[in-house]
Amino acid sequence: MKIGVMSDSHGNLKAVKQAVQEMGQVDVMIHLGDYVEDALYLRTITNTPIHILKGNLDSFADDGSMSLETILGGFKFFACHGHKYGVKNDLHRLYVAGLEKKAEVILYGHTHHAYIEDDGRILMMNPGSVGAPRMGDPESYGLIIIENGEINAKIIPLWCD
Repeated sequence: MKIGVMSDSHGNLKAVKQAVQEMGQVDVMIHLGDYVEDALYLRTITNTPIHILKGNLDSFADDGSMSLETILGGFKFFACHGHKYGVKNDLHRLYVAGLEKKAEVILYGHTHHAYIEDDGRILMMNPGSVGAPRMGDPESYGLIIIENGEINAKIIPLWCD
Protein backbone atom coordinates (compact mmCIF):
# COMPACT_ATOMS: atom_id res chain seq x y z
CA MET A 1 0.00 0.00 0.00
CA LYS A 2 1.26 3.48 -0.89
CA ILE A 3 -0.08 6.53 0.98
CA GLY A 4 0.51 10.14 -0.08
CA VAL A 5 0.51 12.73 2.71
CA MET A 6 0.48 16.51 2.34
CA SER A 7 -0.27 19.48 4.54
CA ASP A 8 -0.36 23.25 4.60
CA SER A 9 -0.82 23.82 0.88
CA HIS A 10 -2.15 27.37 1.51
CA GLY A 11 -3.59 27.80 -1.99
CA ASN A 12 -0.44 26.76 -3.85
CA LEU A 13 -2.24 24.57 -6.39
CA LYS A 14 0.84 24.41 -8.61
CA ALA A 15 2.76 22.68 -5.81
CA VAL A 16 -0.20 20.41 -4.99
CA LYS A 17 -0.42 19.31 -8.62
CA GLN A 18 3.35 18.75 -8.85
CA ALA A 19 3.33 16.66 -5.67
CA VAL A 20 0.55 14.47 -7.07
CA GLN A 21 2.51 13.99 -10.30
CA GLU A 22 5.73 13.17 -8.46
CA MET A 23 4.22 10.72 -5.98
CA GLY A 24 2.69 8.69 -8.81
CA GLN A 25 -0.06 6.20 -8.21
CA VAL A 26 -1.03 5.99 -4.54
CA ASP A 27 -3.79 3.98 -2.90
CA VAL A 28 -4.97 6.82 -0.69
CA MET A 29 -4.06 10.45 0.01
CA ILE A 30 -4.33 12.36 3.27
CA HIS A 31 -4.41 16.17 3.29
CA LEU A 32 -3.73 17.38 6.83
CA GLY A 33 -5.33 20.80 6.52
CA ASP A 34 -4.74 24.42 5.64
CA TYR A 35 -6.54 24.63 3.01
CA VAL A 36 -9.53 22.30 2.61
CA GLU A 37 -10.15 23.91 -0.80
CA ASP A 38 -6.81 22.53 -2.00
CA ALA A 39 -7.73 19.06 -0.82
CA LEU A 40 -10.99 19.35 -2.76
CA TYR A 41 -8.89 20.33 -5.80
CA LEU A 42 -7.07 17.00 -5.40
CA ARG A 43 -10.35 15.28 -6.18
CA THR A 44 -10.46 17.01 -9.56
CA ILE A 45 -6.98 15.89 -10.63
CA THR A 46 -6.90 12.31 -9.32
CA ASN A 47 -9.22 9.36 -8.80
CA THR A 48 -7.47 8.45 -5.55
CA PRO A 49 -9.53 8.35 -2.33
CA ILE A 50 -8.67 11.43 -0.25
CA HIS A 51 -9.03 12.00 3.49
CA ILE A 52 -9.52 15.72 4.08
CA LEU A 53 -8.69 17.22 7.45
CA LYS A 54 -9.31 20.74 8.68
CA GLY A 55 -6.49 22.98 9.80
CA ASN A 56 -6.59 26.10 11.93
CA LEU A 57 -7.45 28.17 8.83
CA ASP A 58 -10.32 25.85 7.83
CA SER A 59 -12.70 26.41 10.75
CA PHE A 60 -15.51 27.60 8.49
CA ALA A 61 -15.06 24.91 5.83
CA ASP A 62 -18.02 22.60 5.31
CA ASP A 63 -15.85 19.74 4.10
CA GLY A 64 -13.25 17.85 6.07
CA SER A 65 -12.97 16.64 9.63
CA MET A 66 -10.81 17.66 12.59
CA SER A 67 -9.14 14.26 12.88
CA LEU A 68 -8.95 10.84 11.31
CA GLU A 69 -8.67 7.43 12.93
CA THR A 70 -8.41 4.59 10.44
CA ILE A 71 -6.63 1.35 9.60
CA LEU A 72 -4.45 1.45 6.49
CA GLY A 73 -2.37 -1.53 5.41
CA GLY A 74 -2.97 -3.16 8.80
CA PHE A 75 -1.67 -0.16 10.81
CA LYS A 76 -3.79 2.11 12.99
CA PHE A 77 -3.45 5.76 11.94
CA PHE A 78 -4.34 8.89 13.86
CA ALA A 79 -4.13 12.10 11.80
CA CYS A 80 -4.91 15.73 12.55
CA HIS A 81 -3.62 19.17 11.64
CA GLY A 82 -1.94 19.46 15.03
CA HIS A 83 -2.89 22.96 16.14
CA LYS A 84 -5.24 21.67 18.85
CA TYR A 85 -2.33 19.69 20.34
CA GLY A 86 0.18 22.54 20.52
CA VAL A 87 2.62 20.94 18.06
CA LYS A 88 4.48 24.22 17.55
CA ASN A 89 5.64 23.94 21.18
CA ASP A 90 6.25 20.20 21.51
CA LEU A 91 4.76 16.87 20.46
CA HIS A 92 3.94 15.48 23.91
CA ARG A 93 0.16 16.10 23.87
CA LEU A 94 -0.14 14.70 20.35
CA TYR A 95 1.92 11.64 21.24
CA VAL A 96 -0.20 10.95 24.34
CA ALA A 97 -3.39 11.32 22.26
CA GLY A 98 -1.98 8.79 19.80
CA LEU A 99 -1.19 6.37 22.63
CA GLU A 100 -4.73 6.73 23.98
CA LYS A 101 -6.10 5.94 20.53
CA LYS A 102 -3.71 2.96 20.21
CA ALA A 103 -2.28 4.52 17.06
CA GLU A 104 0.79 3.07 15.40
CA VAL A 105 1.14 6.06 13.07
CA ILE A 106 0.50 9.73 13.88
CA LEU A 107 0.31 12.26 11.06
CA TYR A 108 0.18 16.00 11.66
CA GLY A 109 0.98 19.33 10.01
CA HIS A 110 0.69 22.96 11.16
CA THR A 111 4.40 23.61 11.84
CA HIS A 112 5.35 23.77 8.13
CA HIS A 113 8.46 21.80 9.13
CA ALA A 114 9.01 18.23 7.96
CA TYR A 115 9.62 15.66 10.68
CA ILE A 116 9.78 11.87 11.03
CA GLU A 117 10.47 9.87 14.15
CA ASP A 118 9.85 6.21 14.89
CA ASP A 119 10.45 5.31 18.51
CA GLY A 120 9.54 1.66 17.93
CA ARG A 121 6.07 2.22 19.32
CA ILE A 122 4.65 5.03 17.17
CA LEU A 123 5.78 6.45 13.85
CA MET A 124 5.20 10.22 13.81
CA MET A 125 5.29 12.18 10.57
CA ASN A 126 4.81 15.77 9.55
CA PRO A 127 5.21 15.99 5.76
CA GLY A 128 6.17 19.67 6.00
CA SER A 129 4.36 22.21 3.88
CA VAL A 130 3.63 21.45 0.25
CA GLY A 131 2.74 25.07 -0.44
CA ALA A 132 4.25 27.48 2.10
CA PRO A 133 7.39 26.16 3.79
CA ARG A 134 9.22 27.98 6.58
CA MET A 135 12.68 28.03 8.14
CA GLY A 136 14.38 27.56 4.76
CA ASP A 137 12.73 24.18 4.19
CA PRO A 138 11.70 23.23 0.67
CA GLU A 139 8.10 22.49 -0.22
CA SER A 140 7.60 18.82 0.65
CA TYR A 141 5.17 15.94 0.96
CA GLY A 142 5.28 12.51 2.55
CA LEU A 143 5.04 8.98 1.26
CA ILE A 144 4.27 5.95 3.40
CA ILE A 145 4.78 2.51 1.93
CA ILE A 146 3.41 -0.56 3.69
CA GLU A 147 4.60 -3.94 2.44
CA ASN A 148 4.78 -7.35 4.09
CA GLY A 149 3.73 -5.95 7.46
CA GLU A 150 6.48 -3.30 7.42
CA ILE A 151 5.95 0.43 7.24
CA ASN A 152 8.39 2.92 5.73
CA ALA A 153 7.90 6.67 5.67
CA LYS A 154 9.86 9.38 3.91
CA ILE A 155 9.70 13.10 3.28
CA ILE A 156 10.18 14.15 -0.33
CA PRO A 157 11.31 17.68 -1.18
CA LEU A 158 9.33 19.33 -3.95
CA TRP A 159 11.00 21.85 -6.20
CA CYS A 160 8.52 24.05 -8.05
CA ASP A 161 9.60 25.59 -11.34
